[in-house]
Amino acid sequence: MNRSQLETICKKLKMNQPFDLPQRVYGGLLHKMWYLKCNGSQFAVKQLNSSIQLTEEVKSQYELTEQIAFQFSQRTIPAVHALKLENNYLILSEDEAFLVYPWITAKALDKDAISEMHALKIATLLAEIHPINLNVPQLSAQEFDIHPNEKISVLIDQSASKNLVFKEQLKSNQRVIIELNDIYQKTIPILQSSSVVSHGDLDQKNVLWDKNDTPFLIDWESARKLNPTYEIVNCALDWSGITTPLFNKTLFIKMLNTYASSGITINQDHLEAAFYGVLGNWINWLVYNINRSFSSDKEQQGIGIEQVLQVLSTIIQVKASIPELIQLVTHELGITF
Repeated sequence: MNRSQLETICKKLKMNQPFDLPQRVYGGLLHKMWYLKCNGSQFAVKQLNSSIQLTEEVKSQYELTEQIAFQFSQRTIPAVHALKLENNYLILSEDEAFLVYPWITAKALDKDAISEMHALKIATLLAEIHPINLNVPQLSAQEFDIHPNEKISVLIDQSASKNLVFKEQLKSNQRVIIELNDIYQKTIPILQSSSVVSHGDLDQKNVLWDKNDTPFLIDWESARKLNPTYEIVNCALDWSGITTPLFNKTLFIKMLNTYASSGITINQDHLEAAFYGVLGNWINWLVYNINRSFSSDKEQQGIGIEQVLQVLSTIIQVKASIPELIQLVTHELGITF
C-alpha cells in the first residue's frame, strides 16, 4: 500500500491520514493485510491480490459476499464484515482494491493446531449457520471449480520444464490426481441436490479467537450456496488436522456428532460425495498454486510452492482415509446405506 492509496482509504473513512503507513500483518495465503490506526481508531485493511482482475463481475462478487457476512452478523452469527463506505464495501485506488474491517483483538490458531474445544465450537457454529438458509437471490445455484484433466496435465508438465521442487511428486501422483478429478466431477450432481448459503472456507486461518476463546468468522469471500454435508465434512477434516501428519480421526467424528446432535441430519446419500467434493476443492487449490509458483513475484512464488507441497500430501491422505472415515461415521452416527 502506498501513501496515495492510504489517502483514498482515509478519505472514505472520513479520517485524517496518519503520518505512518499501515503495518503489514502476515498470515493470509491470498491477499495482503494491513493494520491501520488513525484518529484513535483501529482497522484491518485487506488489499486484494494483484493477480485478481477487477472485472465488474469480480467486484460485484466481493460486494455480495461482504453483504452475506453482514446478514449473518444480524442473525447472531459472529461474522466479521467490511465497513460499507459511501454505499460500497470495496475501495478502489490505482487499479487495486481494498476492504476495511474493524480491528479485532483476537488471533487465529496456528494452521497446524488441533484443539478439540475450538473444533467443536466450529461444528456448533455450522449447525447454527446451515438452518438459517439465508435467502440470497443473486446466488442462483451452486458453482463448482472444474479443471479439465488436460489442463492439469499441462501444468504438471510445465512444473517439470521449469524444474520446480515439486515436479517429481506431481508427476508420480498425476494418475491419482486425474482419477480423483474424474470422480469429483461425477459427484457434482449429488452435491447440487441440497444447498444452503454458508461461509465456504471455514478453516483455522479464517477464525479469530479472543482471550475468552470467543470465535469471529472472517474472510467471507468464498461465501456461496453449497452442500451442507460437504461443508461439515470439509470443516471437520480441516479442524482435526488433515493437513498435518497428526490427523485426529476421533476428533473428526466428534465434530460430525456435535453437528448432528443439534438436530441436523447428515445426509447419508451425500456422505461419500462430500469427501470427493473436498478433494475437488483441494484439486482447485492445487491448480491455483501450481500457477502461482510460476510467478515472478518471489513472495507469491514461495507461497505457491509451499502450498503445492502441502496440498499434494493432503489429497493423498484424504483419499487414503475415505473408506475408514465413512465406516466410522456410519457406525458412530448410526447412518445406514
